[in-house]
Amino acid sequence: MIMIVTFHEEFRGKISAFLSEKGYKVCVPPHRQDVIPLVKENPPLVVVLDMYVAEPNGLNVLKELRAQNYRGRIVALAGTSVRSLMSQASQLGVDQVIGGFQGSGGTLNLDQVESAIKMALHSSIAKRAFELYDARGRTKGQDLDDWLEAERQIFGKNNPLLSGKREVKANSESVSKKRPKKTKKTAP
Repeated sequence: MIMIVTFHEEFRGKISAFLSEKGYKVCVPPHRQDVIPLVKENPPLVVVLDMYVAEPNGLNVLKELRAQNYRGRIVALAGTSVRSLMSQASQLGVDQVIGGFQGSGGTLNLDQVESAIKMALHSSIAKRAFELYDARGRTKGQDLDDWLEAERQIFGKNNPLLSGKREVKANSESVSKKRPKKTKKTAP
């Protein structure tokens, strides 16, 4: 699950809708004060934390998450106005930092948000993919299958999370088929 924490209602909705359409499970706390109780109840894989939030501010939310032993990933939305906070945020274990909302009418690159989430989780997926490879007896040639299965397990989804627009079909056409060995014909 991905938790979205931002004061900006419009962007909260846009980020949530975008990630939901991509197949992520998304949680949006109704109020900033609900972040810690919700994380304790059901820890998300990633918290997308707007450092601009106030009462409590983004840095205080981050401190409290770490004080409560939250070990998940943090993607911070931050711009130049919160640059002074980022040194402390980095020490508290922010995994990725991306630009926040730009200007008063504000825009946010949603693909950049998804990319930051993927990068934050990359090492977890790689570790799980290696575990799958190891459990299969280190059989070569199934790297992609191991990676996609690791993504499915980590994200708890039926469909693999894929980079770009590529899709994998669930029918037999997507399965690699071995060619039958040619047998030599011997003269009668």
